[in-house]
Amino acid sequence: MSSRSNRKSKNAGPGFGPLVFNVYKPEGMTSSDVVRHFKYHLPKGFGKIGHFGTLDPFAEGVLLIAIGQAPRFNDYIHEKFPKTYLATGVLGVESPTGDFTVAEEELDFVECSEFSEDKLVSIIESFKGEYSQSPPAFSATKHQGKPLYEWARQGVIIEKPEVQRHISEIELVELNGRVVTFRVTASSGTYIRVLFEDIAKKLGTHGALKNLVRESIGPAHIEKSLLEEAWPKRDADYLVEEFGTRIDNFLDFPKLELSENEAVKFFNGLAMHKDFENGFFWALHNGKLLGLGEFEDNLLRVRVGFGHNPLEKN
Repeated sequence: MSSRSNRKSKNAGPGFGPLVFNVYKPEGMTSSDVVRHFKYHLPKGFGKIGHFGTLDPFAEGVLLIAIGQAPRFNDYIHEKFPKTYLATGVLGVESPTGDFTVAEEELDFVECSEFSEDKLVSIIESFKGEYSQSPPAFSATKHQGKPLYEWARQGVIIEKPEVQRHISEIELVELNGRVVTFRVTASSGTYIRVLFEDIAKKLGTHGALKNLVRESIGPAHIEKSLLEEAWPKRDADYLVEEFGTRIDNFLDFPKLELSENEAVKFFNGLAMHKDFENGFFWALHNGKLLGLGEFEDNLLRVRVGFGHNPLEKN
């Protein structure tokens, strides 16, 4: 048994977590503003903090805040869960940002021919499935280490190559003159501003997004998101583990109880042979969450270890 197993872990982890909060981000606030609020007001001892997926300031809805060791699962969240949006856009408007956050003189009102609702429905539904789009010039996508919007504000428009996305569901909700409301469920990284502009192009015009509401990220729905009045307040009691969801309950991989010997190997990051179906799983010992593992052909590998020594008494 390694010497690491016999000494007290120096990385026992924070006092809370790993937890995920389903938070309602109001319009006008940045995703970083919400993170800063939680960082300042949560009780001490939560460790690291971050969010899964930026929501533009003009948008509102579900924003996932992660604390403890949960921020380490950013890629798993994005890969596993699609995101559902309710979007409202206006046809016949060209905007450098794809929305109405610019000064009115920067908007260009262009021609928009008459079209039937059936034609619009057909165009919208044509986007279902694989879909390629380029990140917009005004976005957080980086070029040479700097966000594209910073380049754009300096007058340099960077055109990034198209990226493959997936639209699993999309439907027209309402058509009122040139104002279009639609609901879409898309893979992580899909820019809804660009999607609406592409819909408008198929109608022979331009379009800009007026409102955007993120209704869900996987199992986190807007109906259960924490409104501002339920956010933590400094020096006030806050039931951290009641408002947050433990990461192994949010990412619903199978759970596997390991023996003490197996748990020690897991703690030390060692691969081991064991019969189990291929895929990710949560490793536990005596009910304590040790981390995330993956089975490939009955070989268990540690993907994310929490540093909890199974030989260490609580």
